[in-house]
Amino acid sequence: MLNGVFKSLYPMVTMIAMAIGASAQSAPVVDIKSVSVEKVRCYDPYDKLDGYRLVISVHRQDTILRTPANVYNLDMLKDLPDSFRLILIDKLLQFKGDTSRCCKKIGMFYYDGIERTCYGKPKSSYFSIQIDALFMINKIVYPFGTSLYSCRPVVVNPRTKKELNERHGEIIKYYKVYERSYRAAREKGRLDETFRFNTRRYAWFGAAFMHD
Repeated sequence: MLNGVFKSLYPMVTMIAMAIGASAQSAPVVDIKSVSVEKVRCYDPYDKLDGYRLVISVHRQDTILRTPANVYNLDMLKDLPDSFRLILIDKLLQFKGDTSRCCKKIGMFYYDGIERTCYGKPKSSYFSIQIDALFMINKIVYPFGTSLYSCRPVVVNPRTKKELNERHGEIIKYYKVYERSYRAAREKGRLDETFRFNTRRYAWFGAAFMHD
């Protein structure tokens, strides 16, 4: 019943997100020179966990802005033009197969204008760099309302409800879904609602919408 309500709301929420995104895109930052992704070693004092994180840098004319390694907040990327977001997605997809552990335990990592409760608690406590990369792509593709599509960095099989974070081969297969969507977006030269990553075989924990 609840899932049916979410599905019925999908077109409306998608249009709202696209409208907000279009507004942000209407005033693109023109002084961007390049963007990059770096894997850095980090230690989270709260989780008491040593590991790695992916840090995105936006190189402007006079300065370099970086996403923080110890806080999961990508808001600085929400106004990036599609051309640079596509470059970042391409770079993040290169971390396929990297099973290094992230320095943060699994939590509800989203900072949306449209917030919602992330229902349920996963059994998994940790996630790898290759999952970190995909989770960051989610936020880059849908900077508004990300929690509707993925509220925790835990990949599941929607049919069996099994969590797949430690099944690294399955995560590599999930990359094929992202790579296919990326190629389609690259051919169009823009990101839109056709970039879909929740499927009947793979999805993110807490995702409200599943797609074929």
